[in-house]
Amino acid sequence: MEKNTRQSDAYSLGDEDTTPYFLPSTFSPWRGSREELVGDDEPSFIHSDPPISPPSSPPPPEASKEQIQLSNVDDRTVRPPLPRQASYFDPTVGVDETDRELMLRPPDDHGRTEVVITAGGDSTDAPEHKRGGQRRTKFKEMLSRSLSSTKLNKNRSASPNGDYNRIREEAMLNSAHNRVESHNMAPIDMSRPHTSEEEEYDNYDTLAAKYERPPLDCHSRRDVYVKRRSWTYIVLATGSMYSTLLSGLWFVVSIYQPRYGRGISSSEGWKMAPSTATLLCTLIAKSIELSFVTVFVALLGQILTRRGFVRKAGGITLAEMTMRNWVIQPGSLLTYWEGIPRAAPTILGTLTLLATICSMLYTTASDAMVSPKLKFGAWESRELEGLVKASYANPYYIQKACTTPIDKNMDMYNSAPSCLDVQYSGQSYHNLLSFMGEWQAIHEENISTVSNLKGRPTGKHNLFDNTTMVSSWVETQATDPVTNFAAHGRVINNVTLAMPHPGVYSAATDSRNDILQPDDLAGVGEYSIRASVVSPTVNVMCVNMARDELAPLVYTSWPNARNETTDIPGQNTGIEGWFNDVPPPTEDEWLNRTAVDDIFRWGPKYQRRPPVFQLFPIDFNMITNTSVAVSDSVYVLSKSGFIDDYTLCELRSWVSPMCSTEFDVSGISGSYMRAHCEDPLDTNSYVAASGNNDTTNPLYPTVDWRNVAEQWRLSMDLNGGTQNNNASNARIMTNLILRKPQLDPLLPSMAEAFAVLASSTLVSSSLSSTYRMEWLYKALETPDTPGEVAPGIYEPFRVSMRTQQYTSSHVNSWQAIFYAVLGLVFVINVACLIYVCFSGIGLVTDYTEPQNLFAVAINSPPSHALMGSCGHGPDSSEMVVPWRVGYSTAANHYFFEEAGESKGRPGTRQSQVSGSDFLTPQGRYRNNYKRLSASRTWL
Repeated sequence: MEKNTRQSDAYSLGDEDTTPYFLPSTFSPWRGSREELVGDDEPSFIHSDPPISPPSSPPPPEASKEQIQLSNVDDRTVRPPLPRQASYFDPTVGVDETDRELMLRPPDDHGRTEVVITAGGDSTDAPEHKRGGQRRTKFKEMLSRSLSSTKLNKNRSASPNGDYNRIREEAMLNSAHNRVESHNMAPIDMSRPHTSEEEEYDNYDTLAAKYERPPLDCHSRRDVYVKRRSWTYIVLATGSMYSTLLSGLWFVVSIYQPRYGRGISSSEGWKMAPSTATLLCTLIAKSIELSFVTVFVALLGQILTRRGFVRKAGGITLAEMTMRNWVIQPGSLLTYWEGIPRAAPTILGTLTLLATICSMLYTTASDAMVSPKLKFGAWESRELEGLVKASYANPYYIQKACTTPIDKNMDMYNSAPSCLDVQYSGQSYHNLLSFMGEWQAIHEENISTVSNLKGRPTGKHNLFDNTTMVSSWVETQATDPVTNFAAHGRVINNVTLAMPHPGVYSAATDSRNDILQPDDLAGVGEYSIRASVVSPTVNVMCVNMARDELAPLVYTSWPNARNETTDIPGQNTGIEGWFNDVPPPTEDEWLNRTAVDDIFRWGPKYQRRPPVFQLFPIDFNMITNTSVAVSDSVYVLSKSGFIDDYTLCELRSWVSPMCSTEFDVSGISGSYMRAHCEDPLDTNSYVAASGNNDTTNPLYPTVDWRNVAEQWRLSMDLNGGTQNNNASNARIMTNLILRKPQLDPLLPSMAEAFAVLASSTLVSSSLSSTYRMEWLYKALETPDTPGEVAPGIYEPFRVSMRTQQYTSSHVNSWQAIFYAVLGLVFVINVACLIYVCFSGIGLVTDYTEPQNLFAVAINSPPSHALMGSCGHGPDSSEMVVPWRVGYSTAANHYFFEEAGESKGRPGTRQSQVSGSDFLTPQGRYRNNYKRLSASRTWL
């Protein structure tokens, strides 16, 4: 409203007493007393000097110095003249010095072609003190004549061609005097007929109406087209190909998810370290991001610039020009958001927004989807090979495998047994204490109600001090004391414990199988194996028997026994050499019959001899027998102080086909090996997946294990009851004897404890032993090493396994959203590459680039559309003003113009409003500018 009011006041011509005081506009010529308004918008400039008229038009009538009669083009209405104003150049007019400094246009120090439109009167009235002198040009005459002729006499249009050529010639002749760079301007061929668009390009009246002085000093040095052999095109094409190929590779890799095996590992050799691989992927992703942004911004500028050249298009807006900033500077979406609602809804705007989001997230997407990271692969079936050197429970090989610096040269007969004794005692007691520790927590908290053996704690064993072996209870259907009591009328504690095969560890760590270990993966790798191998098993059956039922098996109860008394009153023991009185084994000698022959499977029916003990042990003591001929069992006789019965335990061992060995290795949490047994859904058990023909063989206890157990019981002196030594191990075991036919939910049973104590023998018997149920290498044995193969043979076995390797993949399922980022970048890159390489129209100068935009904008005529935006910048409404690139063939000059503006002179009246009405002695923001201009810069 304020602007309209000023315009109405400035152009009010009804009152002759009112003299409009026109201040000079920054973008308009100086006006004096001879300037009047023509029509509604256009002023007429009538100078004291006679104008030079074109040949085709008669000169305009001479005008009086007091007033000028103007004829309206349409109605010929004579408007009242404007009273003469004092010239702003007249030195006789009293003007305040401050106003003079603000109003006078500063002289041009660069020697450019100067255009001066006089403000009326004789030329001698103009000031002569202007630097370099005022030189009148033909453009001034042409501009005045073209405006007066087109507005006053539209029917008599003068051809300005000849005048403009004279302007150009004069400028060229005086270039040395005015220090203007000379440009070669080719003459215009006037004989060639022009089309409508060409006439518009060559319309000097239009060019003169846009500029207040001719743009002869901006003669374009080069064409807007960019040649394909130029550096700009080569860099753009190379960057586009690089970005397309690498982004396509990155997208394919994220889908295929390759695993790099030892290619990216910490192992020795020409391998890439994991940290180096991650850094390399990040660098490549960043280069893809930078090249993508470079190519997309360049192509965006090409599209917008070409739209600005196309005359039939709608032009380009400032909102669209700012789209390049979205990609380069994503924060501008927040700081300069005015253009988003106007540019984003378009197809190009939507594509730019997608490119912005993709460029911001590309490095993150690459890190989530492509950068190598440890990841488990899928379960796969394969064969591993383990080195087999001996049969199961080979006592000779076990002794040789014990590591000790004491060799046979130092101790011929006892170096290996003594080493093995220490190993057994240490491992066995460790296993027992770990087992009892679990039960202590259950006993103190009094929370367990588990009476079924399957759910009770199992034994554990440390293999090589870095792998925890976890056992499993098997054949649980025959272990229920309640069922056994109902069948036999006595308390029977029967348990069977299976251990995982320790040979799986040896095979997994063997370089022959090429499995990446945690040390190969920076100490944090993992893998899991489900091996179809047999599991070593120990069975412990303890039966409570009365003294008279046990008498046939105790030497002191036999007739004619040679006994002697002990320190315990009433206790007898066989004399030294008592075992010579035991009948030797023959085909028909099965010793005495007992009430438990069917339970222990003794006698001619089972072809097994029972044990014979030297004496009855006292309370909390136990004695052993390992001397039964051709026996597969170890027997332990013990006495509890809480019941009258004695307890006889039998220990045997075999390998079970009903299990699989689970081996989980982790560089962080350690290694665990478990025996997974008697699971009908286990497809990896030996009986289900081994493919061997021995899976249906009956389970035979191993005779060799009895010899291993002999060394085992010696290491812990389980036979101390013969001297009534009240050993601690016997005390612990006898406290666990069942007192009634059921398992105590708060205490382990004696059979369970014995099985855990003997589990160390299962591990030592399985190391380097066969993975099958039977020994197949008798032909490779030697007479001196029965049951051994030197130096060993690799035996295959089937496994189902998954391993961790450095993989180009995402870890969490939600990270799959980054597929969209990688895919969009690739698709956009392909589109850009097609545009760059296969577009026949080539490239043009990008006028959205800041340096190009500034060069064209500063050499373009001012526009009313952006009036008032020179300080803060354009507002929202000004962001959508369409612009196009104009070109004048006469001046060889490119400039910006409004896409829909008129072809005549646009706005002397507008210039008056933007200049005259707002030019005041003290600017509104003068203080701020003064403070900024007086400040210092540090960078």
